[in-house]
Amino acid sequence: MMALNQQQQHWVEKAQGLASEIADLAAQYDREACFPEKVFERLRASGLLALAVPKEYGGHGTADGNVHLTAYLVTEAISRACPSTGWDLIIHYHQCGAVARLGNEEQKQRILGDVAKNGALMGSLGSEVDHRQSVTVGQETRKLVFQADMMPVDGGFCVNASKHFCSNGPVADYLLYWSMAPGSQSGGEGLTLSIVTRDSAGLTFHNHGWDDIIGLRSSVSWSATLKDVFIPWQNVLGEPADFVHKDPYTLELSQAFQLVGAGQGAMDCIVKTLRDRPFLQKEEGLMVLLGELESALQAARGSCLYANMLWEQKNYGAAARASLSAHHTARETALLVATKGFDIIGTRSLFKTMPLERIWRDIRTASLHTRESQLLRLVADAVVSGHYAPKQKYGSQTVKARSWRELGLTH
Repeated sequence: MMALNQQQQHWVEKAQGLASEIADLAAQYDREACFPEKVFERLRASGLLALAVPKEYGGHGTADGNVHLTAYLVTEAISRACPSTGWDLIIHYHQCGAVARLGNEEQKQRILGDVAKNGALMGSLGSEVDHRQSVTVGQETRKLVFQADMMPVDGGFCVNASKHFCSNGPVADYLLYWSMAPGSQSGGEGLTLSIVTRDSAGLTFHNHGWDDIIGLRSSVSWSATLKDVFIPWQNVLGEPADFVHKDPYTLELSQAFQLVGAGQGAMDCIVKTLRDRPFLQKEEGLMVLLGELESALQAARGSCLYANMLWEQKNYGAAARASLSAHHTARETALLVATKGFDIIGTRSLFKTMPLERIWRDIRTASLHTRESQLLRLVADAVVSGHYAPKQKYGSQTVKARSWRELGLTH
């Protein structure tokens, strides 16, 4: 691993210190498809939940929230022990980061202060993809589409919507709600982020078959129904489309580090088997394959670190594009290591007594969060055009956003 400063080493070692306990509990939470409460109690007590909260609000992160190397390396370490828990963590971190970058002072003091002081958990109300329904023919596939709206009422907005794949949803204290500002036609014009609290009247969750999903089962990414849920102005983050125009940071690099950690977890299973069954080390083909897998993991990790370096330099367009490539490399590598792990370990890997099959299921599920062809097409377009806008998949930055005042809404 690259040289870390004292603070980075401190937090990475804390995460590594919890790894054994997390790994021991992973099978139980996977089997029950329930949120890893005991694990998050330990993460909360260790201070790791506050790594995405800026220091000025009581946390251990930077002003940008979750966008820093320490949070990425902790994500990798936790995902190595349990990919599903690592996924839960990046969802929490990502929502914290949105508040840190888009929220006003009162919102950051109130919400992020609660995370830092009390270990409040954050979740998502973003996706509108319902696995029970067919996709409409002709639907735009190169941008994420949001149809949830916001109806102006006294003191804020009334919202009615159905959301799906709401990671951490049923257990989160604060949920990031993605919707379109009144009168807006595209994400670049009006994609708006707001906070919905867990006790909001009209908010309900339904597992909708989550018990049957093959991987990331402990993320409890249930579906949500919002019926006449009131969102006060004090919970609306910034102006319409600030997320597209003013916040350059993206989720792909967090996901890439999660996948690298998961791939390393699969590698740990392989190495343990080779050490426990030394006669396998005499098979030249298996050992050469092991060398290839280790090299692939190094390359994937290096791609992630390169993208992080660009973020640190605030070279936003290049960093966002590099994050897409890092995500692809990490995805393919994690899938490769886990899949080839079955070949190296043999029939023992097929049983739930060995964690490889669970790790493979988690990797396969995480790899489908966003369609791979969508991300790679964005990379290809950027290569040809020589330009990439960080939030391109959410909306065009050439579209003028309309402020609340321009929409005739003030507070």
